[in-house]
Amino acid sequence: QGYRTHTEEIQDHVSWYRAKHNLKFGFNLLRSEYDDFGAGGNLFGNLSFTSRFSGHPYANFLLGIPTSAARDFPPVQVARNRWSYDFYAADDFKISPKLTLNAGIRYELHLNWRENNNRLATFDVKSGQIVIPDGAMSNVSLIFPKNYVGVVEASSVGLPSRTLIRNDLNNIAPRIGLAYRPWGNDTVFRAGWGMFYNVVPFVYALEFGGLPFNLREPTYTNSETNPQVILPRVFPATGTGGPDSVGIPAAQNPDYRTPYSMQYNFTIERQQWNTGFRLSYIGTAMRKAPWQYNYNSPVPNSELFINKPRPFSNYPEVWYVTNGAGHQYNGLTLEATRQFSQGLYFQSSWTWARDRYDLDYNWDFGFDSFVSENPFDRRREVGPASDIPTHRWNTNFIYELPFGKGRRFASGVSRLTNLLVGGWEISGVLSLQTGMFLTPLWTGDDPVGIAYTDSDTPASVTLRPDILRNANLPSGQQTVERWLDTTAFAPPQ
Repeated sequence: QGYRTHTEEIQDHVSWYRAKHNLKFGFNLLRSEYDDFGAGGNLFGNLSFTSRFSGHPYANFLLGIPTSAARDFPPVQVARNRWSYDFYAADDFKISPKLTLNAGIRYELHLNWRENNNRLATFDVKSGQIVIPDGAMSNVSLIFPKNYVGVVEASSVGLPSRTLIRNDLNNIAPRIGLAYRPWGNDTVFRAGWGMFYNVVPFVYALEFGGLPFNLREPTYTNSETNPQVILPRVFPATGTGGPDSVGIPAAQNPDYRTPYSMQYNFTIERQQWNTGFRLSYIGTAMRKAPWQYNYNSPVPNSELFINKPRPFSNYPEVWYVTNGAGHQYNGLTLEATRQFSQGLYFQSSWTWARDRYDLDYNWDFGFDSFVSENPFDRRREVGPASDIPTHRWNTNFIYELPFGKGRRFASGVSRLTNLLVGGWEISGVLSLQTGMFLTPLWTGDDPVGIAYTDSDTPASVTLRPDILRNANLPSGQQTVERWLDTTAFAPPQ
């Protein structure tokens, strides 16, 4: 069946105008379902033929002697669903002809995800076991090695029986704004502040339909001297007896809170000479954003990874998602806009901005975009957002040339001449901005002993390097092949 999504939504909104008040009330009920029923490529068996036995893959195919054989268990249907309940009230209060106050409040109850068949799992860092919903033990794969990691039901470790993550019940979002015209209609001051919560509960740290419910057998490789799989036999008679590989599901803080942002602005607008001028400060502060780190990481230092104590010495990485990341955007904008008058329209704006953040989930890059290099020091992740330039200037215009009938020049020309010289206009767009921010990366043997390895050979890692000096070369030395001084970077200590 593949992938299917559908939602059911009921909403109602009421507006009530009374004297100086414009009151609005409403609610929104939403149920979302995300179903996934895809099968692996080995569902009906998969045989691979190489030159191992006869020297020619096609000859081995005709002989019926495959090099390897693989098969998958029947696919597990994953059916995620959640409910959302939103309620709001707002009032536009015209205190006087010069002053308007906007105030409102919103309550959002976005329940956590459930899986219709209880095939949902997470790793519990307190008990060191995989947690599944109550009553889901019969869904666990028969070949899952419980002697490697235990599997328990949610209530036994004090977690919610269906969702495994506790609901966030205090998402109250106030907002307030005002508009003030102290000197008539040509000048207005505006200001506003509001809170906004993420719409969808974070779900990507939970395992839906995978471990420990659905596992694969190892691919069977035929022995070169004594092949066991010869057609019509397509798999060893005794099977392989165990899973291909078993990892640890990601862990999530069971008290994970909904991330929110505070957005605020202050604006002065003035109309003069058929032109509108605007000066705006805009700020956004995001709080409680998700960030991820290896809960099973040792402390960074010069010792080898295998010599350091870890919370779970028999497990590899245990990725843990919790709240704490965020960003702070501050921007100043100057803008002038001339509505179309006397043949000319133009709009020009300059923005001076900086967005500083530590870690934030990126839908294009997934987990890697909000993983901390050092799980014990998230502050070292703080830096400018790469896609927000410091300065940006945008200008566009339209100008009607003053030639032809009804225009300043050549207004008395004939109809034929007017087809040639009249009705022309010029338009243009100009955008200038400063460069994007770059993050250098260094690859080599792990110098701080935090990447998983089961030997005394350090794992290969990619980290941000130490900066020894300014890496920007003088303009006279910059070439396409060498724009930065790469010797200015060294392995992190």
